[in-house]
Amino acid sequence: MFNLNHIDETRFEEFCFDLLKHLDFVNISWRKGTGLAASPSDQGRDIEAELIRRDVDGSVRNEKWFVECKHYTKGVPPDKIQGALAWANSKRPDVLLIIASNFLSNSTKNYLDDYKKENKPPYHLKIWELKDIEHVTTGLQDLRAKYELPTEIPYLNILNKYHITYIASLQINSAEFLIEIMDDLHATHRDRAFDMLYHDVVRPKYRQPTSGKEILAELKIDEDDYPAFREKILKSAERQSPGYIQQIVSFGLAYLFQFANTTAIPEFIKRNEDVAEEFEARSRNPEFSDERRARFMKMAALSRKMASEMPQRTAQYHETYQYICENMIKKLLSEKMYPPKD
Repeated sequence: MFNLNHIDETRFEEFCFDLLKHLDFVNISWRKGTGLAASPSDQGRDIEAELIRRDVDGSVRNEKWFVECKHYTKGVPPDKIQGALAWANSKRPDVLLIIASNFLSNSTKNYLDDYKKENKPPYHLKIWELKDIEHVTTGLQDLRAKYELPTEIPYLNILNKYHITYIASLQINSAEFLIEIMDDLHATHRDRAFDMLYHDVVRPKYRQPTSGKEILAELKIDEDDYPAFREKILKSAERQSPGYIQQIVSFGLAYLFQFANTTAIPEFIKRNEDVAEEFEARSRNPEFSDERRARFMKMAALSRKMASEMPQRTAQYHETYQYICENMIKKLLSEKMYPPKD
């Protein structure tokens, strides 16, 4: 079970510090100074950090974050966050993040809702509770191990057995056998599964843009569909290493599983909802032009649309993933090729 009750308050702040480093924050400063309980007052925030952001117009800026770490085995009460709110109002970071090792009490959540309505703070207020911490640390196995947190990989139980066997073994397949199997696959499943693999193998050429408004697909000279992939594989495989087919198929499976991983749905939805909130907050900046505010609102709507469509989209990819494993990978495992004897 994922929880942080086994570490003390100072250790929790250290965990938050390390977490920010793993999430690519920079210029991270732990306000306690020494990391000891006897260190000086943190002046209303535990950690200061910066996050590099790239705006929709391509410009890059550093966001200032204040991070307040609250380590409670029960709900964090309202009076324990007032110092952080006061400091953020005074110094105006871009984001005030409150990380709770368990959760905020209902009274604290109500207090924050009323606070945002009445004060309209000039910064974005974010809350990470235990469930959020579990999501953002998914895949950060070194961090979890350091703080004695569960390190099992959540998607192991949904990996298809033929996928596991294929990538764990030394499987030598012929290009002809691969294409024979892929020719028999349902085209919708085949193209949904391997569109990125087609592109990676074919490596189409692109022309130089003339207007600067073209999308990438309009600049493409060569086709990178299944027929082009098929032709390239059959022509080039004999010049490749014996494990070439396994390498490209494993890449295709890995890419497919990213979209088929049902355990990642909550994290994806939460991340896109956070992004939408951030864009909406930026759109309210009175210094921005109407056009720029409209762009932020458009990006917010896109993020919410992606979040709402994620469960159905993942279900489609998961169906395709299982189909490919059962109708392609299983067959590839049946081919027994041995290097010829001298």
